[in-house]
Amino acid sequence: MKTDRLLSIIIFLLGHDVVSTSKLADRFNVSRRTIQRDMETIELAGIPLYAIQGPKGGYGIMDAYKMDRQLMNAEDLYHIVTALERIAETLCDSSIQGTLEKVRSMVAKREFDFFSERNEKLSIDFSMLGGDPRKRDTFRIIKKAVETERLLTFVYTSNKLETIKRCVEPMTIAFRWRSWYLYAYCRLRNDYRLFSITKIKDARIEEQRFRRREKRYADFLEESRGGGTERNVELVLRFSHEMAPLVADYYPERDCKSLPGGGLEVKTTMPEDGWVYGYILSFGPFVEVLAPSHIRNRIARSADAIKNLYSET
Repeated sequence: MKTDRLLSIIIFLLGHDVVSTSKLADRFNVSRRTIQRDMETIELAGIPLYAIQGPKGGYGIMDAYKMDRQLMNAEDLYHIVTALERIAETLCDSSIQGTLEKVRSMVAKREFDFFSERNEKLSIDFSMLGGDPRKRDTFRIIKKAVETERLLTFVYTSNKLETIKRCVEPMTIAFRWRSWYLYAYCRLRNDYRLFSITKIKDARIEEQRFRRREKRYADFLEESRGGGTERNVELVLRFSHEMAPLVADYYPERDCKSLPGGGLEVKTTMPEDGWVYGYILSFGPFVEVLAPSHIRNRIARSADAIKNLYSET
């Protein structure tokens, strides 16, 4: 525990000029006297510390000892820090915060203005969990179940709108198709499944542990592409010319074909769940499902239901 604290203090000091004893004590939840002893230990280990007396005093590490980062410029560090910050916001993992401190310690003070300027020009949020604290709590529960290899139970609404309690062996959390999913072995279906995390309710970690099964998430995806049992679907969508410029930003050029009149035909693979139907319907009259026929028919029925709903009012 002490070793971890000493390392954390060194990393923190590397990212700051001078830090007061009281600030270090508050940050690491120890007494000022303990911080003073830690400083002595760090100095005995060969780390060149300096101390400044007075109200604005504190401890710092000599500039000559700052990490050598010749292989990375400010732009490289900015991309690393930005990515880690976005991941930390979603995963709520204290270890990632420690990694962030290590990387930030490599940022020179003269580069702070560069970081601030870039943050004003680029904002990224791929958490897809929204502002609902219940969704974030569910995510944390699922993540812990995966890490500890314990059974997970929850209530789940299927593609057929059937709400059923599931018991699964949680294996992998994945961010795909603009959303978060849980790859798990479902003991109800006796098969591997991909669950949309936003549709998981009342998640609970059980005491019973499980032995991780052999089929990896990558193998599961490969089987899905090859016509495996999981409900991934090959979609062919035709977008009108009004929507083509927006759609072209979402899909790689190899999946798109320009049509006469400025429209766009897109071939893509997505999980067949409630999300994909909502995604298609979000384009309103500006998209047509060409294949497969069962999704085309379901979208048509949904459109009729929407029409009837508004006709009755």
